[in-house]
Amino acid sequence: MRSLLSGWSLSLTLGLAVWAFFGIFYRHHLHYQEQLQLFLTTSDYLVERVTARPGGLAAYIGGFFTQFFYDSLAGAFGLALLLVVLQRLTADAANHISPKPLYGGLTCIPSIAYAALLCNEDFLVAGLVALVLAMSAVYACNRIKGDGLRQAYMLLMVPVLYGLAGTACAVFLIAALSAEWLTAGKRNKQRLAVVTLAALLLFVLSPLAAKLIVVQYPMRRFWLAGDYYRFVGEFPVWLLGVFLLTALLPLLYKILPEKQGGKRTCLFIKAGQLLLLALLSVAGVSLMADWAKEEVMAYDYYARSGKWNNIVAMADRKAPTSPLTVATLNLALAQTGYLPDYMFTYFQNGTEGLLPTFSKDYIVSVMAGEIYYRLGLVNMAQRFAFEAMEAIPDYNKSVRCLKRLAETNLINGQYKVAAKYLAVLQHTLFYKKQAVETEWGQLRQFRPQEDFLFSDREKDMMLGILFQHNPANRAAYEYLLAYTLLSNDLPHFLEYYQMGERAGMIPEAAPRAYQEALALVWSQTQYNPALKPPRLSDDTVRRLEAYRKASASQPNPAPALKSRFGDTYWYYYYN
Repeated sequence: MRSLLSGWSLSLTLGLAVWAFFGIFYRHHLHYQEQLQLFLTTSDYLVERVTARPGGLAAYIGGFFTQFFYDSLAGAFGLALLLVVLQRLTADAANHISPKPLYGGLTCIPSIAYAALLCNEDFLVAGLVALVLAMSAVYACNRIKGDGLRQAYMLLMVPVLYGLAGTACAVFLIAALSAEWLTAGKRNKQRLAVVTLAALLLFVLSPLAAKLIVVQYPMRRFWLAGDYYRFVGEFPVWLLGVFLLTALLPLLYKILPEKQGGKRTCLFIKAGQLLLLALLSVAGVSLMADWAKEEVMAYDYYARSGKWNNIVAMADRKAPTSPLTVATLNLALAQTGYLPDYMFTYFQNGTEGLLPTFSKDYIVSVMAGEIYYRLGLVNMAQRFAFEAMEAIPDYNKSVRCLKRLAETNLINGQYKVAAKYLAVLQHTLFYKKQAVETEWGQLRQFRPQEDFLFSDREKDMMLGILFQHNPANRAAYEYLLAYTLLSNDLPHFLEYYQMGERAGMIPEAAPRAYQEALALVWSQTQYNPALKPPRLSDDTVRRLEAYRKASASQPNPAPALKSRFGDTYWYYYYN
């Protein structure tokens, strides 16, 4: 325990814990954040980001680290590195005021607190970078020996840090002034009071001066400057609390008692710190982590990566229930050829769980657009991608949406438009190769050649047009039949099923969901032998009658029916 709370051992333990959590257990939040920005490796982008508004350097560096979230292990390593640097800088500031290595564990608290904030996908890495910049300035300030030179540095760094890191410069101001007052001699107090007033005045004037230079933003954006949170103009109290905690924690060292007692007392103090850090970590994750969103983000990541078997495996472990996860699972079943046989093995919530309706929401639009794109409804996918990018709250561009726009324009033969998007992607780290090697030949064949107006109220007709254009588009046909089943539209199901029979789309042994629907249709004719559908097995008919018998034989048959028939179309149809 002694070595665990000493120096670099403590930092290494913190870093490994952060890396394991974000790289393994909470990795899809990183993938989600990566797709909602566009980081370019050009000098023009650097200059634009740094000079656009206060806090530009922190935003640029934050974006640099965020691009590595493309690979969760690499991205988690970057987060761990930043949080360890923050811990080391906090420890240095605390020991500068009062060297007490016995309490080293306390210096991890700001890093743990910010790691907890990052469990919420709307807190950005730029805020962590801004803290590191502010505490780095404190580190440099504490190394300057001459009082006059050090105080001049403090005054200079207030507006400089405001321009580079945003409102986080207040952390530097509080930490540096606190250290100065606590270490200054009696004769220096009068001059220090003047320096303090001047520093505070500079802190107030910096936003006003910035407003004169960058006039297009409202004044609130300057008082709360910095791209720390995805929703522009908001400054959550949690973020303010972590900033104040980082600035004030070194002051705690001044009031903590010196080392007293023997080894047993020291061991007790260190054990208490470890317990405190563990409790704070658990409380932070419990409060800020959203595992339901992590599940949705996992479905989305596997869908855009084409890892369909991973989606099915997730659904086998835990059945999805939200419209987005159900829709993504149905897409995975279609892509693997299992949709007609196994769709009712999983929870279904109607047609929205098959083809989500357009929504001006950057999460729904991106995930729903993936479904339309894979089916061949390229123009709808293009619309979803464009609208999703425009709806991002911090006005960032999305590298994922730009890639999709390049693909859809290539498929549509709009090569000049596609070239513009591809030229931008050439300046990204992870999408440059993908931009050159985009595969879109099959989707060009699936894409309808004639223009038609897409109607959210007639999605079955849209799917029918898609299938009629190219009967080889099996996914479109399976979605067409699935849509009629989920809307309990048996007459149209039978019509489209017979159309598929004539087109050779139905195998000799019809898929399970189709047989169950056919049995239900046939039962409505009192099982007229002349009307028995082909490819309908006797076993399916007998099981339908067993379902009806079980339904009629009990006053509350729902639990028993779900246990025995919960994976059938009949259970969905009647419930």
